[in-house]
Amino acid sequence: MARLRFSIRHVADVPTAQRTEMFEIFKQYYDLPEPDSFFRDFAAKDDVIILRDKKSGAIKGFSTQKILTHTIDGKTYTGIFSGDTIIDRAYWGDNTLGFGFFWYLIGQCGWSFRRKIYWHLISKGYKTYLLMANNFDRSYPRHDRPTPPFFQALSDDFARQLYPTAYHKERGLLLFDGPHEHLKTNVAPITDDLKSRLPHVRFFADRNPNWQNGDELVCVAEFDLWVSFAFAKKVFLKGFKRLFFPKLRTSR
Repeated sequence: MARLRFSIRHVADVPTAQRTEMFEIFKQYYDLPEPDSFFRDFAAKDDVIILRDKKSGAIKGFSTQKILTHTIDGKTYTGIFSGDTIIDRAYWGDNTLGFGFFWYLIGQCGWSFRRKIYWHLISKGYKTYLLMANNFDRSYPRHDRPTPPFFQALSDDFARQLYPTAYHKERGLLLFDGPHEHLKTNVAPITDDLKSRLPHVRFFADRNPNWQNGDELVCVAEFDLWVSFAFAKKVFLKGFKRLFFPKLRTSR
């Protein structure tokens, strides 16, 4: 059962005390985070999904979001970029962020079955990459099929807008000059066991071999209301199994 609740706020409406609370969580899991850089990056986003403990109300995680516009072959598309995202380790496995993010995307779709939104993510850790790869069938890059030209064009345009000097198109990575914030060594390490069991993790490690130093894999996924229904079905079935078959375990 979820122990968190989410709320979606405009960044401009988030008071300084709450921004500081988020930074205190962020720096627990990342090396080299600079307060000025964090707060400047936070202010540059449009919205933030805030995760709070249901009982205490304390902030236990967050994910910042920025709305983008792409023009590909003369047509305009909407993109959403997820920036800094972190959840307190005690709440890993809680699905509340997923629900909050899907609710956010539905709002951007305006409940229209015809409108598509393109989610941009940069990943310097495999857990972030899995949020996209495990929940979006049309997400790229991925291990089981090549990236279509349209999705590659979206990724290239995203990187040109936000990270023009760091983007290495031929590798699909953001490579930063000098020290860059990165996950602490004890946070989400990639083991040989993980790579042998999970193709997505093995692919991430192969495509972004220096992720420990803060290199970021540029990713994109397509979202519409049909995707949200598929996600809701997946989460419902997972919760159903936990509720009625708590001792059932899938063999590895």
